Amino acid sequence: MTDDSPTASVSSMPLRDLRLRPGMAVQTRRLVEGASKKESQFLAAIEGKGVMVGPVGPHGVSTELEEGEVCVVRGFTGQHEFSFVSKVLQTFEKPFAYALLQYPKKVDATLVRQSMRIKTSMPAELTILGDAGGMGPATGVTLIDISVAGAMVRSRASAGAVGERVRLAFSVDFEGAAVQLALAGTICHGHTVAAQEGCLIGLAFQGLSQHDRLVLHYITQTRPT
Repeated sequence: MTDDSPTASVSSMPLRDLRLRPGMAVQTRRLVEGASKKESQFLAAIEGKGVMVGPVGPHGVSTELEEGEVCVVRGFTGQHEFSFVSKVLQTFEKPFAYALLQYPKKVDATLVRQSMRIKTSMPAELTILGDAGGMGPATGVTLIDISVAGAMVRSRASAGAVGERVRLAFSVDFEGAAVQLALAGTICHGHTVAAQEGCLIGLAFQGLSQHDRLVLHYITQTRPT
């Protein structure tokens, strides 16, 4: 999506501003020669006290970090790529495996998307909007990611040309109630993917109402990435 790719620049910011959520994927690597990256997950943070990271999955048994050593943590929030260097304060095996890291004063962060984008898989309908206000037939698609700026859908076949106006309709859960959205936008790109059925179509939303933006902001902030 065209407005999800700003010029990348690294900035220094507080960890709390990243709004990390429990279960978010990160990578940890000990700062010793020959150390490899470890797929991990963010568990929790107490500002000024520490950051908890653990192995991926319910059966993870080791963080592969040792008390007293220094490690680098990297991750992606859905908007920012970030990294910080920290000292391992303690490691634990019970009640589950995790490492307590020193809380960083700042993290290096690069804004790579203007809007938080989440992965999903839900049915939707894509309709081509004619120049004279007419509408073509609705095509069933699968919504595979979404942000306040746009979305990506998978269709069995190409649904339209780049630049064509469309309407994307789908239902979401908003605070326990089903909400029907019908969002206007344009096709930004479309391409087939090797070994996958159908076509991926990128959409950029246009003219969203305040209600639409509120709902989109809610689902992108409350669902896991």
